[in-house]
Amino acid sequence: MVTIIKNQLLKHLSRYTKNLSPEQISLSALRGSGELQDLTLDEDLLTDLLELPGWVRLTSAKCNRASFRIQWTKLKTVPIVLNLDEVHIALEVCAEPRVMNPNAAAAMPVPGKYSYIHKVIDGISVAVNHVQIDFNCDAFTSSVQISRVTVESRTPDGRKGDLRLTRIKSPDTGQLLIFKELEWQSARIEAKAHGAAAANLPPLRLLLGTTHCRIVIKKRLADCAVLGSRLVLRPEPLAWALTDGQLRAALACAAALAGPVHKATQLATRTKAAKKIEEPVQQIATRSSSSEKDILARMFARYDVRETSYHLLAPRIDLHLCDDPGLGRSEMPQLANGGALQVTLVSMQADLFPYHKASDDRRHWRGYREAATPHSQWLSQALSSFCGSLLDLLDPRPLTPSAKPNSNSERSEESLPNGVSHKQSAPQTAAPTAPSTQTTSQASPTRTRILQQLGKLMTTCLVLRIDDFTVYKVSTGSKAREAPRPLVSAEKATLPGDAGLLHAELTFFYYPGDVCFPVPSPKLYVQVSPVRVNVDVPSVVWLAAFLPHVAAAIATESTNDSSSYMDVRTECIMPKIVLEAGPEHISQQRDRPKELQVCTARATFTNVRESARSNTAGTRADLASIISTLRRLAPRGQFPCSGDDMDPIHQQFVLHADSLDDIDRGSAVTPELLWRENRSIWCARVEPLWIDFCGARATNYKPSPLLDATPLTAWMCFEDGFNKIWVIGRTCGLTGLQINHYQLLFLLRQLEKLSELTAWLSHQAGRMPEEPGTIVAGIVVPAVEVTLVLPTHCPGQESSRDLDSVPLDSSSLQDLKMGSESTMAPSMLDRDSGVLATHSMPECGYPLSQSIEVCSALPLPAEELPPPSPGLGFSSFSSMRRGLTSLVTSIDSALTRDEGRSDAASTASSDSERYVVVGLAAESPLDADMAFREFEQGRTCNSGVEMAAEVVERSSSPSDHSITSSCKRRDLISTCTWRLNNIYLVQQSVPGKSTLRLTADDLKSDECASIPWDEFQSKFSMRARAWNEPAVSDEDTKLRDLPRVAARLVRIELPKELNEKGEPTGLAPFEELLEAQIRDLNMSLNMSTALALSEFIEDEVIVPPMPLEVLISNLKLHLVEDRPTRSISSPPPQPLDLDLTTLRLTRDAKGIVHLGPPVIETSRPQSPPELKDARQEIDRLNRENEELRKRMATMDRIAEDNRELRAIAGEATVLRQCAHAAQQEAANLLADKQELLEALRLMKEQLSLTSRGKR
Repeated sequence: MVTIIKNQLLKHLSRYTKNLSPEQISLSALRGSGELQDLTLDEDLLTDLLELPGWVRLTSAKCNRASFRIQWTKLKTVPIVLNLDEVHIALEVCAEPRVMNPNAAAAMPVPGKYSYIHKVIDGISVAVNHVQIDFNCDAFTSSVQISRVTVESRTPDGRKGDLRLTRIKSPDTGQLLIFKELEWQSARIEAKAHGAAAANLPPLRLLLGTTHCRIVIKKRLADCAVLGSRLVLRPEPLAWALTDGQLRAALACAAALAGPVHKATQLATRTKAAKKIEEPVQQIATRSSSSEKDILARMFARYDVRETSYHLLAPRIDLHLCDDPGLGRSEMPQLANGGALQVTLVSMQADLFPYHKASDDRRHWRGYREAATPHSQWLSQALSSFCGSLLDLLDPRPLTPSAKPNSNSERSEESLPNGVSHKQSAPQTAAPTAPSTQTTSQASPTRTRILQQLGKLMTTCLVLRIDDFTVYKVSTGSKAREAPRPLVSAEKATLPGDAGLLHAELTFFYYPGDVCFPVPSPKLYVQVSPVRVNVDVPSVVWLAAFLPHVAAAIATESTNDSSSYMDVRTECIMPKIVLEAGPEHISQQRDRPKELQVCTARATFTNVRESARSNTAGTRADLASIISTLRRLAPRGQFPCSGDDMDPIHQQFVLHADSLDDIDRGSAVTPELLWRENRSIWCARVEPLWIDFCGARATNYKPSPLLDATPLTAWMCFEDGFNKIWVIGRTCGLTGLQINHYQLLFLLRQLEKLSELTAWLSHQAGRMPEEPGTIVAGIVVPAVEVTLVLPTHCPGQESSRDLDSVPLDSSSLQDLKMGSESTMAPSMLDRDSGVLATHSMPECGYPLSQSIEVCSALPLPAEELPPPSPGLGFSSFSSMRRGLTSLVTSIDSALTRDEGRSDAASTASSDSERYVVVGLAAESPLDADMAFREFEQGRTCNSGVEMAAEVVERSSSPSDHSITSSCKRRDLISTCTWRLNNIYLVQQSVPGKSTLRLTADDLKSDECASIPWDEFQSKFSMRARAWNEPAVSDEDTKLRDLPRVAARLVRIELPKELNEKGEPTGLAPFEELLEAQIRDLNMSLNMSTALALSEFIEDEVIVPPMPLEVLISNLKLHLVEDRPTRSISSPPPQPLDLDLTTLRLTRDAKGIVHLGPPVIETSRPQSPPELKDARQEIDRLNRENEELRKRMATMDRIAEDNRELRAIAGEATVLRQCAHAAQQEAANLLADKQELLEALRLMKEQLSLTSRGKR
């Protein structure tokens, strides 16, 4: 009997093995056990039977020992166990997709109905002790060692159980679900790249821990065909450490596999999709009874595999990146010994759906929230646009009217916006139907065939979701052991409970089978939820050295083909860039912030243009408007431009704005037929952008604005990859900024860090073998108002409770109609506890209608006083502060004023400890609390203001918390606002040199002597709403006069210093020069503001002076003496008028300031006739340019009129068609009427004849 069984095994196994003999088989039939030794499998046959991917071929497969165990009496409940000891497999990569062996079909069993034997085979459990897989490719070789591999049948919830519980059969559709689980304890992956490009790359080694893989297989009972499957891979938390060499080796291996995998996958997907689309879709019928079939149907629907999908669920991945010596390691002293960067991903999920129909919804995708993903709407709009363009291109003929009424069968299917027919069972995705009429529109046969083909459109979609990720700052060996600090982290507090941090989708389109028909372009959508990015100089420099060195491995392996055509849209929701204070932070300075936050509600980066109908940024019309504004404001051949400056308006921008850069795809019907729009122009939108200071004690650690919310739009194009970058952009509306002295000090220290960062980035770019890059960025700002928050020179001048009576801090608010206190913003902060004394301020110099209670903070203890400032700085400008103070003092002496300011003014400072606080008149803390509450609710407090008779102590006890929390920050400040209009700003960075150019049409100032801090903040937020951008007239488009304010900052790198070996080392030194021209300005300024400005620009550190040259022409300055007089008998103060016709101010590298007339440069000798001819030629060219601009404006208007006429003509055509159809219908009705009348006449005649015959 054993011999018979052996012969039967040999008969079946010989088709799959090589040289199998009876001596290799040992059996025990009664025990149900057996063993096979030294099995060598037929690799060619198994390659096709196992349906391996077409890009790989099995070259060898061996097993040293295989044993099995069969429990004959429990085959229904206990699986057959197959144990394999060691399995050795060899694979190789196919350069071209593999063709299936025709002999493999003969070896496959004939499909039949699912029976008992199939249940036994599907329930087999396999256990392998060790698996060795050797992988060979032209670019690399690798090996994978896996230990303790098991494949078992599981219940739907993943538990071990009876075999009968590991299957679910549908009682209605004739389908079966089989549940399996694959598990291994450990895996070791090693790869070694070879070739000339990878000669110095180290081997790659990765370790994987215990990994679980759940598999659900869907079969058809009629023929055992596999209809679909779901594979879910879930590894344990991973921790990998990779050097830049290992990462380059991994990327080189992946790049080598990309080509063969893409070819084979594309062919296999089309072939399998053709089979799947032919299978009828059977839906489970719902029942109201509670029978066993209904339970099975519900369970089957719960775990059903509607389409094949593959999933990766990684609970946590810790990736440690380390740099090797060489180009991948920065020369920054802090990073000279190397560094490491840690990236942590939490709950990462990657889903692949290779056979998804474009017209189907995604509600059955596990964990996918279709309604909460903006990508669904973006994809639907793109498909609708594609189908409309395709129909217009292939069948431009209008619809043919027909008098045939609609039937029920015709209304059973409707047309989706993307052109795909869809049944009415999904009304949420179908397009709205037309109202019912007697007539319908019948499409042409060509259009019908196009719609039928579009109905077969399928997609391959890859979805990546990450719940949380953190990138930590770079750590070095020189640092002491400390907890890692985040560089990029999630703002989990602002996320909904079930929202993920990152959602990315990559979608490819295709048609089943070998069909050559236009498809939509691939689409990539990325959405990032709130993240916080901390700017850390060592980390950014480390990444700038590490990433380009790693990316070079991909560049050497990639082909010379152009980059793939793809629609990309990236959205960042509420990102935040943070600049943190360093060790220079002084905690005693209450107004000094700890960090600067650059925030936005939404940032979008895309290469897809918005619809021309939408009146938003991101359209070609918006780009054309920015180009026009840049050209209008650009100084042509005048200062601050020079001969070697580059134009920020690249030719690609102009062609793209005029739709002249479309790609010519020809007229042949190809999949890329409609991929015509240029995707190399990118648009970035920030809606809106604002900047806040945070962490100051004076604001109770709450945000204080630096930049008011303003939208920003930027356009980018690239050359030579990303080596040359052009950027143009503009802001909309009024841009408002405010800053005080200590915030300025914070900004100066941050600018020093950013300067160090840019220097090291430039140094690293020079080390790379590629040509150094170029960046040219131009931006236009309609108007900017910069408000300098200064200490008030007259603390007794308190603003009225009526906001209309408060002098506005900016001229932009002149037309703003403000209500009462109900329009004021709520309190942003509470004052710190302290001792407040009340006194009157009669020497303020302003008439007061009634006595005012003024609370000023007493001097702080010695340990809390801020340290004295060194006295010089402000980025090399504040070294002039002493001279400016002396100048103002001398003017003050000439006007016989007191050299020392009043007591209150002398104690006033930009520091909040010495600000004066105006309190409400109240007799008790309860009265004060009630008064402040009424003020917050917009009710006027009419109680009298009295002189306080005692000192009021404010403590931080819980009993007084109500007073502290209800009190707004009412300390008085003065403001000086500077407004510039039509700012034109260009930043140009080329190897060895960088230039910043700025022009503005006008410069005006506005002052507010005294205003409460919270009232100023309320008005500051209303600036943009009260400002309207003036319309641009035809005169403004002409050649403009010289700008009234122009500046040019040039920074030139010098040769590096040489070390002992004669090699250049360290950062390259540089020299800077600031040039400015100010002309035709008429300004007025208070003397107190001038003195406050001299204190405002005072720096806390001494920095080397920056050379500068300022040319002033026709500047009129009106100085108003607003300080109190020395005595009552002194005469009233008189203003001082300064008229500077021409003045040249220079400062050299030593800090010496020179004042004198402008230097007249002698021009090169040139004959007068030539100069005259050149001027005439320039005038002629200017006139021609002006005429061309007028013609272009006329052409634009004509084009707009043509578009309107074409739209009207189209509407007229439709109306004519409708009228023609109505005429035909009327004619038909008249014909029917005539026929009915004729029939009626004949019937009457017959009736008359019949009546006569009867008579």
